[in-house]
Amino acid sequence: MHRAINAFVKEYYYEKEVMLPANYNVMNEEEMTYTSGGDGFTAPFAVGWTIGAVISVANLIWGLDQTRTWIKNNKKNGENITDLAAKGINAAADYMGKSIGNAIVGVYTALNLTGWWPVTAIAWVTA
Repeated sequence: MHRAINAFVKEYYYEKEVMLPANYNVMNEEEMTYTSGGDGFTAPFAVGWTIGAVISVANLIWGLDQTRTWIKNNKKNGENITDLAAKGINAAADYMGKSIGNAIVGVYTALNLTGWWPVTAIAWVTA
């Protein structure tokens, strides 16, 4: 019985003709490059990625330091977290309203701190 199953599998799967759709096109070697992703990871890409990562980490450290300093300077005994957060949002809006540069840095920092929320939460709680 085992041989019969093997013969069936061999006949059914391995000795069948390849059936292609009626409207297929054969791809040449140049077109095959695009199916495998091409040459996307180049030296300029690696340099740009590294610069972006360094800027992001430096911005994260700067943003955490600024935030912790602000919390230490503005936290009062007995003040609830909601009032402190509202004051922080107002302070951030005031900072970003001063110039386009501040707005860009503020939005980027807010996104960065949000993306790294576990680190941000620990930094805020320990401030």
